[in-house]
Amino acid sequence: MMRNLVVYILIILVMVLAACAMVALRSQKTNGRYVARLTGALIAPVIGNLIITATGNRTLATVGCYIYFIGMDIVMSALLRFTLEYCNIKWHSRNIYILLYALLGIDVLQFLCNPFFGNAFSTDAVMVNAFAYYRVIPHAGQVYHRLLDYSIFLSVLLIFLIKALRASRYNTERYSVILITMVCTGIFQTFYIFSRTPVDLSMIGYGVFGILVFYFTLYYRPLRLLDRMLVNVVSDMPEALFFFDEGGSCIWANHAGVDMTHITNDNYEQASDRLRQLFGDVIQTEEEGPVQCKACSGDEEKSYVLLRRPLTDSRNRLAGFFLTIRDNTSEQLKLEKRTYEAIHDALTGVYNRTGYYQITPDLDLNATCMFLIDIDDFKSINDTYGHKAGDKVLQKAAQLTKRYFRAEDYIFRVGGDEFVVLMVRAREDQRNLAGKKVEHINNMMNDGNDDIPNASLSVGIAYGIHAADFKELFEQADHALYATKQKGKNGYSFWEKGM
Repeated sequence: MMRNLVVYILIILVMVLAACAMVALRSQKTNGRYVARLTGALIAPVIGNLIITATGNRTLATVGCYIYFIGMDIVMSALLRFTLEYCNIKWHSRNIYILLYALLGIDVLQFLCNPFFGNAFSTDAVMVNAFAYYRVIPHAGQVYHRLLDYSIFLSVLLIFLIKALRASRYNTERYSVILITMVCTGIFQTFYIFSRTPVDLSMIGYGVFGILVFYFTLYYRPLRLLDRMLVNVVSDMPEALFFFDEGGSCIWANHAGVDMTHITNDNYEQASDRLRQLFGDVIQTEEEGPVQCKACSGDEEKSYVLLRRPLTDSRNRLAGFFLTIRDNTSEQLKLEKRTYEAIHDALTGVYNRTGYYQITPDLDLNATCMFLIDIDDFKSINDTYGHKAGDKVLQKAAQLTKRYFRAEDYIFRVGGDEFVVLMVRAREDQRNLAGKKVEHINNMMNDGNDDIPNASLSVGIAYGIHAADFKELFEQADHALYATKQKGKNGYSFWEKGM
């Protein structure tokens, strides 16, 4: 009964190994072809063992022995090539391969000489399950065969052992599972050799080894180790990370998330309320893409980017969602600084021409009064006192304009010595107020107590209620400015029809 069971197991192993070889050969993975060679090579000794076990005929049993022994040489060659590729070891010297194949070739040759000289082995009949089983009687050639194959096998074991000890934790598991399988296989075969049990079961171990190599090389992923590695990675992420179940309750947070929400004793359910206090209901939004938010952290307002993504199970059913929160305060400050610099004049701190074109579309033209300001004889100031003094005059003009206009009004430097003021919510019946602002500024510009050259401003004033758009309003203010220049500068004029 045991003998028949071994036969059935060996037949199944042959079919499974053949299937593994075909699948591995079609695999797109780098090691696929080497796995195919190894699993395919194992078919020969398994068939040899099958013939020895199944037959009671000496001739057939002897043929099975030849297939078995020569097949093991092929297996050892394929095993070594697989090991070198799997462990990423390169032998740059071809002499090693030549020596290996020469030794294996000698072994095959001495087995072929065995029918004539009896140098390798003979067979001896023992009765198992009521009929003959022919076991091997080793001669000198068989000793050479075993020494050669065991040397290759032990070399492979040593390679895997060294790789397992020196590799990272992830690769250690990859190498260790192959190493343990090979050790068990080697022990299984060694037990048969020394115990001299009537039926050789060692090829069952080799067949299982081939199947395990196929699985571990092409399909196995150390998920539990990967899970631990991924948890370590996300735990140390600078971004806060939260996982929620389908009901919206937080079930896990990384270190940054714990620090942000002040979770205590791994009570992750606290996170939901803390996040709502910080960001409101934005964490419940299903909006695609990142959401920009601000929140107070102590006495400081910070800027954050929130990104929510759904979590689905293997059946594509919603299982919850995860939320990442990244502090981008420094990025926002840099962006705000770049934006500020893009629309502000570096010398005077008021808006520049770019700012003018960005702001005017949002203003109510009918409720806007434009002041077009020109510093009188500014070129002469530069020529007489130098450009640094000219810069101080520009800065003084901008500062005085800020002082005498409201905070909600807009001031622009639109040219070298030309400024525009847009006074919002302005009424035309307040012309006196507008004129007094210009007079105050001019009085201060002529105050020489600050070691800045005296200067004066010519101003043209126009009300948007008479213009179709800001371009026309600017033209009207320019006409009024020209009228001021014609009157002798150092003053102001209002635009009137017919100018």
